[in-house]
Amino acid sequence: MRNILILIAGYCLASVGLWAEESKPNFLVIAIDDLNNYVGCLDGHPNASTPNLDRLAKQGVLFTNAHCVSPVCNSSRTAIWTGLRPTTTGINSNQVGWFREKEGIKDVVTLSQAMPLNGYSSYGYGKMYHQIETSGGEWVRSNGYYYGPLQDPKVNYNAGWTLTDWGIPPVKDAASHDAAIAQRTIDTLMNEHDRPLFLGCGFYRPHTPMYATQEWFDRHPLSGVQLPVGAVEGDTEDLVYFGKRERRPQDVEAPGLWKHDWVEANGKWKEIVQAYLASTSAMDHELGRVMDAFQESAFKDNTYIICFSDHGYQLGEKRHWGKATLWELSTRVPFIIVGPGIPAGVVCDKPVELLSIYPTVMDYAGLTPPHDLEGRSLRPLLEDVNADWGHPAWTTFVDHHSLKTERWRYIRYATGEEELYDTKNDPHELTNLAHGESYMPQLADVIQSLRGELDELLEL
Repeated sequence: MRNILILIAGYCLASVGLWAEESKPNFLVIAIDDLNNYVGCLDGHPNASTPNLDRLAKQGVLFTNAHCVSPVCNSSRTAIWTGLRPTTTGINSNQVGWFREKEGIKDVVTLSQAMPLNGYSSYGYGKMYHQIETSGGEWVRSNGYYYGPLQDPKVNYNAGWTLTDWGIPPVKDAASHDAAIAQRTIDTLMNEHDRPLFLGCGFYRPHTPMYATQEWFDRHPLSGVQLPVGAVEGDTEDLVYFGKRERRPQDVEAPGLWKHDWVEANGKWKEIVQAYLASTSAMDHELGRVMDAFQESAFKDNTYIICFSDHGYQLGEKRHWGKATLWELSTRVPFIIVGPGIPAGVVCDKPVELLSIYPTVMDYAGLTPPHDLEGRSLRPLLEDVNADWGHPAWTTFVDHHSLKTERWRYIRYATGEEELYDTKNDPHELTNLAHGESYMPQLADVIQSLRGELDELLEL
């Protein structure tokens, strides 16, 4: 029971400071773990089934060119909640530790702290940070329990203590804690509050272990599962760093993750894709429960909903599994914002970052940020998706960087090697235009411009 309480306590913070005016808007922030573009409204996989996420997208603005600040949980979520880039905090991977233990940033005021300091009641359930806060207020590191719980023995992948597994657990309640997270969120929506509400709901699926109950696997029969559209034989031949050589230890997401050679040799590719789709559909169901409750709540007319995934996930594209790369499947994320004054059913193709969440909340709440934020408020685009927006989305992993514009993805690795993709004409990034036979002299100006833009950002 104690572990369950730790799980559902989330990052619940005591409301302190000034009382807020009744006119202040409320905020419901929904974080999803490891969800790529395999969702209906992003058309990322032909078998995707996410009716509730699609429903939410029709209620507000769907950003179709949204990207994480870093393609792993720890650094992505640290950036989101602190409003600071990995290049500023030094939190640029899962291996570098918890930001509350790092000199220089350990006392930074996060978004979930700034809101109660300005009169909001602040609650959160599930995975909002990469770590979990207990009900007593002490920050502790998360472990495998929160993702599962883990099965012993594993369902399909017996490789020691690791989150890497998929399938249907023998005990139904062991599939996921997302139902409990959704219920606590619903209960908070149904309660009365004498202050404006800042509420976080952090779903764990489809993060590994990709567990779901039989009904969700039945939604995606194995016989009909298609392999990823972007998984093309020979697609690694023009890569210059990831996928072409052994990675440095710091460039590896985590030990124990299955390798593409193992997946192919054991004929498990479709099974794992099925499990990812099933886990996503199970999470989407819980999202739907929260949305239904929200529509019945007293908050439905004065609340901004911000829904996002912390980063993407690859399922065999470029022979890669997991995240921790700077390609489209790892960086691109579902990102939806709904609320008063925001048009419904609108699509925005401008490149945006999850780093914008903190300043956007501050903007709509009418609050002054507690420190200089490195992201930009999305309010101009939310009010007019055709507004001028000359900012690329910048993603960092360890000491590698990517810039994403409306047309191009530019990657520069720590070695100085580069990749360039024309994502308008090559959405699956099959052809590296900065290398080998595909390089064209007329692209030299494009590469030089993006190279210079990244240099300027790194100097800030």
